[in-house]
Amino acid sequence: MMLCFRRISLIGRQNPKVYGVIRAFSSSDPSSLRNALASVLDSLSLKPGGTLIHNCGDSDAGKAVIELAKERQIKTISIIEDKPGNPETIEELKALGGDIVVPESYTKTWYMKRLVNELNPTAGLNLGEGYQATAVGKGVVDGGTLVSFGKKLPKDVVYEGADRKPIPWDVFAKEKKLKVIYT
Repeated sequence: MMLCFRRISLIGRQNPKVYGVIRAFSSSDPSSLRNALASVLDSLSLKPGGTLIHNCGDSDAGKAVIELAKERQIKTISIIEDKPGNPETIEELKALGGDIVVPESYTKTWYMKRLVNELNPTAGLNLGEGYQATAVGKGVVDGGTLVSFGKKLPKDVVYEGADRKPIPWDVFAKEKKLKVIYT
């Protein structure tokens, strides 16, 4: 418990907004979750018309991100898990205001690369683990910001179907000049 508190207080000194987010994010109250995510979106300094990429789009946090982004006129690329019923989930998230909703398998295609090149997401929110976290990192433009909420990023970045070997996350982030924030 002390280690957790120490980590929060160090982050809080660097960015007081993030400290409040960490405290609120741990709550199960939906309004505090929404307030926490609103604070994170504010700290990312995304302008209306900008693009945000995030994973776990069908979770409570993902849905709140979609609604908040719509209110701020920020475009979203939401990644959801591959599972039965995806067409219904995609329609539900679009009804909430999601601009683009894609299953995880789509992120491994050249279509995703083209989409990201067209929309240039300057920020990413990682709300989960596994390959979706990698997809968010790959989707953020060089020099962008990636915020990871209490989830570990994978050890390596893997390129599906490529002859490239997996590279460590820290090397990947350095090459892309990503500003990575762990909360």
